[in-house]
Amino acid sequence: MIRRAVHPGKILADELEQLGVTPTELARLIDVPPNRITQIIHGHRGITGDTALRLGHWFGNSAEFWLNLQIAYDIRVANEKAGKDIARLPVRTDRLSSGAAGLRK
Repeated sequence: MIRRAVHPGKILADELEQLGVTPTELARLIDVPPNRITQIIHGHRGITGDTALRLGHWFGNSAEFWLNLQIAYDIRVANEKAGKDIARLPVRTDRLSSGAAGLRK
């Protein structure tokens, strides 16, 4: 069973609802335009590094937490759109090097 991608804005909306904080209040508290938070919550905008830093600071977690949510969402959406096509692409056969170390110049 494949789980559907959940936009980080849904998680942000759920957290704000539990705390009784409106998107406009959060925007004011973290010093961003209100439409940035609203667009994130509605899934029309992703979480950037700047927004992740601000959210991490306000929620008391980390910017990485918020960016990881965004990255996981982006990868899941990409996989839903192109995963089957990508799986049919050729795979490198000379797997002598480990990891990305062999890609360095």
